Amino acid sequence: MSDNEIDLDPTELMEQGEAAFEAGEKDIAAKIFNTAGNVYMSLAEFEGALECFERSVEIFKELDDETGISDTLYNLGVAQINLEQWDEAILTCEKTMEKFEAVDNEEGTADAMYALALAYHGKGKTDTAMDYFKKAQRAYKKLGNEQGVVSIIMDIGNVEAEQENWAQATKTFKKALKIYQELDDKAGTADALSLLGDIAEIQGKQKQAAEYFTEASECYLEAEIYDIAREVFERAEQKLWDIPKATRRRLRKVLDKIYDRLPEEEDDDDDDDEDFDEDLLEFQ
Repeated sequence: MSDNEIDLDPTELMEQGEAAFEAGEKDIAAKIFNTAGNVYMSLAEFEGALECFERSVEIFKELDDETGISDTLYNLGVAQINLEQWDEAILTCEKTMEKFEAVDNEEGTADAMYALALAYHGKGKTDTAMDYFKKAQRAYKKLGNEQGVVSIIMDIGNVEAEQENWAQATKTFKKALKIYQELDDKAGTADALSLLGDIAEIQGKQKQAAEYFTEASECYLEAEIYDIAREVFERAEQKLWDIPKATRRRLRKVLDKIYDRLPEEEDDDDDDDEDFDEDLLEFQ
């Protein structure tokens, strides 16, 4: 069975995986199940993803394929995190980290540490989660993975915000904002600005909130994330009458320009088909 015969419909992929397995093409079968799991993940169908990753790991174990086992175990752990299966996710991510460490796969080890931090956070073990966040952050920094570093900084900020440590969370999100701006990552910049707006709003700092939401909306627009751009735009508009007149006039001009550039909302009845990411075919 060649790669070009694979259809990116997860149900059909699973059928093709079983057919490959029955034909004795276990290596191909394991890769197909892993890809089917990734497709399910992209559709937020985590139960289907879990089933596919478990099947893939099972076959890779039969083949004694350590690379396949570790890569797919990581995917399995992420699926378990999305399903809030915290205990299972912790065990899976710990095994994944051990396997990546055994073969000196530093990028894989950092990814597993990050996933383990998320699993412990979901479990409610905040101190342990923060330890793993910081370990993963150091690992990503050593690797020069700035996106990994800033993603973790955002998660640390979210933990601090959950604890209502507004001053520290603000400091952390501003640190992330600076990195996203240096990377020219419009979506990340918008996320950081939006979270800073949330904190300002909670603290009753309406002028700051309006400023942050306006800038966030503009960045979401530039990133072509139109639904969130529209939501944050509306939040900024709601703040206008709670701020000084001079600021209101200035932001009104910016918001009007954003509004003019926002595309019309699509009807819910429009075609729901989404383009699949071709990278899903690049087996890991």
